[in-house]
Amino acid sequence: MTKKLALTGVIVCCLTVLGIFLYHKFKPGYVYENGTWNYVSYDAAVGRRVSPIEVNKDEFKVLKYSDFARDNNSVYFKDHKVEGSDPETFRIISTNGRNHYAKDKNYVYIYDSNDWSIFKVINADPDSFKVLEYPYSKDNNDAYCGSLPLFVDDVSRFKVIEGARISTESSFDSFLGKENDPIEKSSEYERIKHEYNRKKYGFITESVIYSEEGKAKTDKLTYIGYKLVEDKS
Repeated sequence: MTKKLALTGVIVCCLTVLGIFLYHKFKPGYVYENGTWNYVSYDAAVGRRVSPIEVNKDEFKVLKYSDFARDNNSVYFKDHKVEGSDPETFRIISTNGRNHYAKDKNYVYIYDSNDWSIFKVINADPDSFKVLEYPYSKDNNDAYCGSLPLFVDDVSRFKVIEGARISTESSFDSFLGKENDPIEKSSEYERIKHEYNRKKYGFITESVIYSEEGKAKTDKLTYIGYKLVEDKS
């Protein structure tokens, strides 16, 4: 019995060491090679994946935050430029859970470090922005579910009742749907959802991240995920 336990301990120790070695060897990140900055990642099916970054090599600098870099004008997330970003004021503000938040003087951002997309929290004020329990956050003007504004009646009374773990990433076309989609090609649930989204978020022109789970409320309004489900006024 003692020998079996000792052998099990040795195997676990070896696997742990191997795991740490493989993590550091294949950890994704920025690499300068062959005269070009690249973002290197690893895929079980493809193996080593190299994504060149179009940038002045003398200006490019890898930040201390994982998956971020900058040049003189912009911030980069993995292999692409974050449009409208300000490298001088950019910083990470929350890394709790799977979805992380960052901000600069221009925007608030939300991203999943395991994914390749970064989203702007629509209309968020960077100066007063606060992260609540995911998927919710708020600033002095409004509350947010993922990157979506909720248009609350009283942000000072906004509170989270229940958080969520699941998020949905969507292009704005998929999120809004199309008014002329044939009925037979979409479920009743999708049609109702798209109608709601078009009515409330028809101005959206960028991809979004949100959740249909979680619960929050003010004194008069109740939200399930990003949807307003009750109005006591």
